[in-house]
Amino acid sequence: MRNPIKFGIAWTAAALLSVALPLAARGQTATARAQMRALQQTNWIPEGSAHPRHVIYVFMDANCPYCHALWIALRPYYRSGLQVREVLVGVISASSPGKAAAIFDAADPSAALRMNEARWGRGVDPGGGIAPVAHPSAKDMRELAHNEALMQAFGFEGTPGLVFANAQGKVYTVGGLPPKGDLGVIVATASVAREGTQATEGR
Repeated sequence: MRNPIKFGIAWTAAALLSVALPLAARGQTATARAQMRALQQTNWIPEGSAHPRHVIYVFMDANCPYCHALWIALRPYYRSGLQVREVLVGVISASSPGKAAAIFDAADPSAALRMNEARWGRGVDPGGGIAPVAHPSAKDMRELAHNEALMQAFGFEGTPGLVFANAQGKVYTVGGLPPKGDLGVIVATASVAREGTQATEGR
């Protein structure tokens, strides 16, 4: 996604408001909190720090090239305490729901997601490298539908979509792939301080 606003790691959190849209700014403070609680309680898949100081939720599709680029770009921040919580949807192509189901149903979903990304472009079709489930279960399809509805509730029309909160609990959204140089500000702004009870993986 092309972003006409350029900002770098030296920018303050206030400058982030120009790019990341706080839901509260749209008069939706209560809605934003409710959506954030729903997001914390969904079946997210963790990547990165096991004891996070920064948390970013990412709506992603296993076949989305921009999600793949974001997955690569965020990995260096794991060392600084970032945990990325991937929320899978199946919207890009016909094999997307099957690949999401393969990740959901794996003994280790985090490892399955990493395999999907590490083998990018080497699968049976373009996109993620995990073999899709031929017939996803009704449970998996309900979960994907739930995640897609939540993605749309946050205002995203496609993937990736980033959601995070600052130390004061204000919820921010960033649609599309941010410029790589902007990720430092986003990670620094994201916080677990006001998350309340830690979400658990929903399964």
